[in-house]
Amino acid sequence: MSEIAASIRSTHLGNERPIWIRRPRDPTRAPHLTLFLDGEWYRERVGASALLDTLAPELADSWFVFVSSHSEAARWRECPCHPPFAAFIADELLPWLEHRHPSLRDVATRTLIGLSYTGLAAAFIARERPGVFPNVISQSGSFWWHEGSLIEAFSGLAAPLPTAFYLSVGNRETQENLHHRPDVVQTLSQLESVRRFRDTLLSLHHSVHYRESDGAHSFDAWRADLPHALRWALPPAPA
Repeated sequence: MSEIAASIRSTHLGNERPIWIRRPRDPTRAPHLTLFLDGEWYRERVGASALLDTLAPELADSWFVFVSSHSEAARWRECPCHPPFAAFIADELLPWLEHRHPSLRDVATRTLIGLSYTGLAAAFIARERPGVFPNVISQSGSFWWHEGSLIEAFSGLAAPLPTAFYLSVGNRETQENLHHRPDVVQTLSQLESVRRFRDTLLSLHHSVHYRESDGAHSFDAWRADLPHALRWALPPAPA
């Protein structure tokens, strides 16, 4: 797949960041847009680009877009349930992509992918902007954040969102009471918080695909899980 590097400035966030766009096999007819948060990590640490090349025959044709987290400081600020970040994705990035590539206006399905903090962000965006992303993939999502406040927010929904969720986590992600920063304390383990989020979604009759693997909170685990997630989101059309 050919790749285009660009950058986008966000009024909502007050910064500019790189974007990498991988064109589909048929740009005029590809039915999907797949958007990766934590673009550098997925490209450089998870190895998503190589995986996409390998998996191409097994997946539906899709545009793939990698969105930079800008910086470590921005990631800490923007990814944990930050409304301006949801506005950036829905109101700035998507129209920007459609302006540059008009055929993106006709995609049938959008998928949003994140890991850890951006796995939390992906689910938050689904709640903030219902229906913008019919599929959300959250790898080891940090649903422990703020004492599980996003889990509570979902539990208060009157009806399920028009979004299907793929949730994955490693069975060794069991650390509790971690002080990531003086102002960020993780009381719940990643494993327990993802399970609680899954159960909350199921109680509201959301569509949930849950995968628990023998792994830790690591790029190796996310790399091993990503093919399963992509096959879930991008099944090929029947022959």
